[in-house]
Amino acid sequence: MKKFFLFVACASLMAMGAFAQDSKALFNEAQTAYNGYFLKAQSGNLDGDAAQSLQASFDLFTQALACDTIYETNKDGTPKIDKKTGLQKFKTKVSGDVIKAFERMIEQSDFLIVGEYYRGAEDYHNAAISYGRNADLLQSRFAKNVPDSTLAETFFLQGFANYFDKDYKNCIINMAKAKELGYTANNIDQFIEDAPNQIIQQYVNQNDFASANAAIDQLITIIPSDLNLYTMKARVQEIEKGFQAAIPAYETALAKDPNNAFTNYCMGAGYTEIVNQAIMDSKAITEAQLAKEIVNLLDKPIEYLSKAVSLNNNISPEVLADAKQKLEVLVKYRDLAKQ
Repeated sequence: MKKFFLFVACASLMAMGAFAQDSKALFNEAQTAYNGYFLKAQSGNLDGDAAQSLQASFDLFTQALACDTIYETNKDGTPKIDKKTGLQKFKTKVSGDVIKAFERMIEQSDFLIVGEYYRGAEDYHNAAISYGRNADLLQSRFAKNVPDSTLAETFFLQGFANYFDKDYKNCIINMAKAKELGYTANNIDQFIEDAPNQIIQQYVNQNDFASANAAIDQLITIIPSDLNLYTMKARVQEIEKGFQAAIPAYETALAKDPNNAFTNYCMGAGYTEIVNQAIMDSKAITEAQLAKEIVNLLDKPIEYLSKAVSLNNNISPEVLADAKQKLEVLVKYRDLAKQ
């Protein structure tokens, strides 16, 4: 699991001797804030003030850690070098205690607890922030032997909160992270599928197809593994320009994910509309005559709809029923044409 370092720079440059005093003061303030959270959490009386106290303590601990390093110099102001490491010598006052505080936050799942508090209060914005902080800690150098499943669940919860906060872009990003780590519970695929729809639909409703396509391209760049985005790109082109213009985009989507039932359905449904238009334009008197007239148009819609029905993945019961109904009519015409 990739690690990163939590770091916040001191707000201003001070004299060397002031750093240690500042770090100690920040640490004490952080500890007071943390105690304000912990006492309420332990007593089952967690509230908004306590939740904010946890976040405040994290910020202060982080600042204390950043300001705690005092680099030593010689009398002439040149760096004092450690002969063993070859690096400039330094001293710390509270770093060890800060690290223990972060380790305690991880062990006790403090930010997960606060995330659950906010989610219960339907404050999804702060829930997402809290889950995100938990994810940060789980990936930091202070975490030890964190299972991928634990991190995956945190990413899912963060994405869940993002979704209901209408932050669909970060929902997609965090849900994708969760899935990459093996998370499959709680209908994660539905969130991954629907969040892009929510982003794109707002542009389509405004007939702003340029923005819709730009948003899809950005999502593809962020999450190239989400092959459904290529189908979405084709759908937007179909809405804007019609099915015929969107065929190349659908073919690209199928080349990347040939066993996507919904993409096959879209192709089948589009070709069915071509058949329907031919039926509307026909002057045939009998169904048999009509069938012979349109028979050359039937192969493609039957092929795609048959595949959609046989695959029956990532499509709703309503779409599946529609595919079967269309297929039944098309096959009937094909059989009539053979007589």
